[in-house]
Amino acid sequence: MEEIFDLQWKFNVHLLRKLGLEYSAVIEDAAAKLTWIENYRKALSAELAELVREVRENGIGTHNGRVEIVDMLHFLVSLSHIVHIHPAEAAVPEGASAGRDFSACVVDTFLALDDLQNSMKWKWWAKGGGFKPEAAERAVRDLWKCFAEACGIFGMDLESLKKLYAAKNRVNFQRQERGYNEDNKTEEDNLALERL
Repeated sequence: MEEIFDLQWKFNVHLLRKLGLEYSAVIEDAAAKLTWIENYRKALSAELAELVREVRENGIGTHNGRVEIVDMLHFLVSLSHIVHIHPAEAAVPEGASAGRDFSACVVDTFLALDDLQNSMKWKWWAKGGGFKPEAAERAVRDLWKCFAEACGIFGMDLESLKKLYAAKNRVNFQRQERGYNEDNKTEEDNLALERL
């Protein structure tokens, strides 16, 4: 996992630098940390929805489903950077596992995302609250457990995950160099990952 954490760090440094921000400063700044936890939480939630859509349309175990899992990993690692979960502490996928229920895994992931949201003062109408770093860390650890389970459902072990992650990381760098945005977004470069 150390290699994945390092590659994601490098990508985040590159991406935030393009926005005029320093990644290491952002994840340590109290106010910015909350913004980026929320950004990554929303992004991970969107990737989870894309995975659910993929499974609904094409079933379990598709290559595109594996790419969606890797897309979730980008944001999970970024959240781990913020709450100081180290690579050795991340739950590692062990490979295919029969009997795991995808729907239950999705619900557990959604609930962990909700716990992460609840670790921050997001109810603007409520008094009190504030950021609870221990609750945020606990929620991200729960997300790791859900992630490892999703990998098992899709038959991914650590080696296959690392291989696909490294390829997708290269795609993400290339997208940024081409001025990637919502208007020019395509899935063509993801389809090229099919050959892995």
